[in-house]
Amino acid sequence: MFVYTLALFSVVLYLGLRYVYSYWARQGFPHLRPEIPYGNLRALAEKRESFGVAVNELYARSTERLLGVYLFFRPAILVRDAHLAKRILVADFQHFHDRGVFCDEHRDPMSANLFALPGARWKRLRAKLTPTFTSGQLRQMMPTFLDVSEKLLAELEPLAAEGRVVDMRDISSRYVLDVIATVFFGFETHCLRDPNDPFVEPLRDLNNPNSFVNNIRSAGVFVCPGLLKLTGLSSLPPGMRQFATEVVTHQIEHRERHPQQRRKDFIQLLIDLRREANGQDALTIAQCAANVFLFYVAGADTSTGVISFTLHELTHNGEALAKARQEIDHVLERHGGVISYESLQELAYLDLCVKETLRKYPGLPILNRVCTEDYPVPGAADVVIRAGTQVIIPLLGICMDEKYFPEPEVYMPERFDEQTPNYDPDAYYPFGLGPRNCIGLRQGIMLSKIGLVLMLSRFDFEATVPRKVRFEPANVTLTPDGGLPMKITVRGDRAKVQL
Repeated sequence: MFVYTLALFSVVLYLGLRYVYSYWARQGFPHLRPEIPYGNLRALAEKRESFGVAVNELYARSTERLLGVYLFFRPAILVRDAHLAKRILVADFQHFHDRGVFCDEHRDPMSANLFALPGARWKRLRAKLTPTFTSGQLRQMMPTFLDVSEKLLAELEPLAAEGRVVDMRDISSRYVLDVIATVFFGFETHCLRDPNDPFVEPLRDLNNPNSFVNNIRSAGVFVCPGLLKLTGLSSLPPGMRQFATEVVTHQIEHRERHPQQRRKDFIQLLIDLRREANGQDALTIAQCAANVFLFYVAGADTSTGVISFTLHELTHNGEALAKARQEIDHVLERHGGVISYESLQELAYLDLCVKETLRKYPGLPILNRVCTEDYPVPGAADVVIRAGTQVIIPLLGICMDEKYFPEPEVYMPERFDEQTPNYDPDAYYPFGLGPRNCIGLRQGIMLSKIGLVLMLSRFDFEATVPRKVRFEPANVTLTPDGGLPMKITVRGDRAKVQL
């Protein structure tokens, strides 16, 4: 009897999956043929590719403007037209105002952050947090950024004096985490000095590519939220969830009891927002923890990537390195060796380098959206994206398409020169566009530029690995497999930077 029951269950499951995987065929929509039970993400499930590379390969397998794919069990549309993608993000935002990623405010409060919240809840929270990322607030944060930069120099000076080979991905990550701890969490850490600082461990655990459960979590958050609902897993490992909640709760409760102990950091800005609301739709501590966590993870990955990938590319491009370094030296000389908000604005070529880095290595290789209202596709007769359909904009695929970016494999900062642009500006949006673009993009860029200015003005870097980067498999972000080791030495003609 058991054997017959098992056989019947297997047949029903198989037929059910066949039905799920016939969705695009039943719709008469151009699509890639799926494989049971992977959909079109077998390489990701078998941990042969990172998520960004796996989706990029789907992009390369078709010439269709819109392409039906299966993200495991979830039908989705891959938008292969950069101009249509921009329209979805900006002009037609009302049809695509939600991301469609996992968010369960009641069962998993840490998932209810600014990135994931839908509809009106996202709009209200975005309005509350936007004032914390103005130019004025960034100027106030500059002293904090520069204080942490002293730790970076202290860490690198002896390594450079010995001509050591060091993983600049790891160094950059710990530098960024020291800044984030101060700016967002409101306390000092020693991540640069101690690779095993308690502030490092939760992020290391979260990004562990060898954790099967973490891989399920990542897939559930970004690709198929039903996986988390089906398995009952939370979006974060228990250690990360407990860490963020305890730290934020302690900081907020302590400062609300002692209002005289003010700091110019993100926690203080959240406290002020709670006080100004005066009980009227005020941010809860759980909401504060969820959003501080968001900037902990997103800020760490993005800024770390900009710094380390820029250094990696410059070590393979001597002409670009010389231009960037010459500009940095001249700007510092004009400002008496002082890094300031104003001096950073003058680094035009370094800005081009950062833009080119973000083209080749976007912080998130895809943008998620879900259609919230039936959308007749412009320029496509009778094609309608139905409400509830997941839409994927493959940033990595678009940015590596020679149709939009000539010679995409070449690191070419000059392509972004406003006088002689060599790219399609409607195809470049590494931080997203429209109302749901990255709220902290200017802060992330400023932090990255400070780190690059400090290092390029003081040290020489020499590549020890090939230019072509192999990414860690099964990871959502573009994380280099094995890090980015470089030989670091002291510049013989190094500029003097005053902090």
